[in-house]
Amino acid sequence: MKYKKVSLFGCLGVLCVCAGAYVLSRPSLDEMVGQMILTGFHGDGMGENPESFAEIEKQVAQGKVGGVILFDVDLSGLVAKGMSVQDAKKQIFSSNIKNMTQLKNLTTHLQGIAPDTLLISVDQEGGNIQRLKPEHGFDSVPSAKDMATMDVDAVYKVVYDLGLRLSDLGINVDFAPLLDVNVNPESPAIGAKDRSFSSNPDVVAKYGAIYAKGLNDAHVIGSFKHFPGHGSATGDTHAGITDVTDTYQDYELQPWKDLLKDASPCMTVMVAHVINNKIDTLPASLSKKTIQMIRDMGFDGVVVSDDMDMGAIVNQYGVDTVIEMAINAGNDILVFGNNLTFNVKRGEEVHNAIVKMVREGKIKKSRIRESYNRIQKMKKCIAR
Repeated sequence: MKYKKVSLFGCLGVLCVCAGAYVLSRPSLDEMVGQMILTGFHGDGMGENPESFAEIEKQVAQGKVGGVILFDVDLSGLVAKGMSVQDAKKQIFSSNIKNMTQLKNLTTHLQGIAPDTLLISVDQEGGNIQRLKPEHGFDSVPSAKDMATMDVDAVYKVVYDLGLRLSDLGINVDFAPLLDVNVNPESPAIGAKDRSFSSNPDVVAKYGAIYAKGLNDAHVIGSFKHFPGHGSATGDTHAGITDVTDTYQDYELQPWKDLLKDASPCMTVMVAHVINNKIDTLPASLSKKTIQMIRDMGFDGVVVSDDMDMGAIVNQYGVDTVIEMAINAGNDILVFGNNLTFNVKRGEEVHNAIVKMVREGKIKKSRIRESYNRIQKMKKCIAR
């Protein structure tokens, strides 16, 4: 939130009592929209991909984006050539993360040029999903499956220490933990990668809560994901439409019901791209009915979309349609990982598209302000 200095002659009534007083100014539409966009980028801040890096510097400095997401590998070139996401992930192509010193310099630089606290995020769940790996100089984190075999005090220490290391590196958002129940152990995106705590929803809730507390106590924002549950899926939303209508189990909602009613404002909820026709015919991330379920469970914090570049979304609807549907459905932050496909101006183009939609009446300005206010409240959990 910004403050403007005004003279005595510009003051009215009780808004000021002396010359040079400060009054609270309302953020512009451009400012509010920028806070809703989180994007990936190319470059490490040390000279790699200089033209691409200069573009993200500009977008951050101008407030076109309010957050970035870091990756250790860039998949976009291989995917663009027709390689599957699964095969591309087997290749080693560096992106934003090289080593601890480089990473801290990168985050410090980006944070320093941002007009408001920049959300700097990473997927550091543990196990198979770790962007900061031992080869980068980072301590390994156990998988969710392994954590669930540990005492809760031991898990808290692991995650609290993780949060402290992330915070020291300038990373203030970790997209973890998963509340997906391990319904299908062979689910390609969840069970097969040991990303779920358990097939028992009570165990998922128990360890999800302790994971969240560990991150939040270290002043790192966490994210419960992937609502309403990805654990029964037989497909992967990175590649295309994933329909869980026939596999979804009602008990998959139990961890969400247990944790969202008392969730900290330092937690977000990430919504999946899965389709469950018993809830809505739209992917959850584009479904107002699905996101309303989150609100009905008592959560008033920030709702984050899963990566909008995933095949389950962009291949079916197109970018502009996805943006309009996602915001009107109730997402507060739209994630464009820019890693499966890459567009150097992704953040700016998304920003311009949203502003245009508001001015055309396709998205209400009140919907934008609602998200902006939630994001600002959440940012109080972290120190710039």
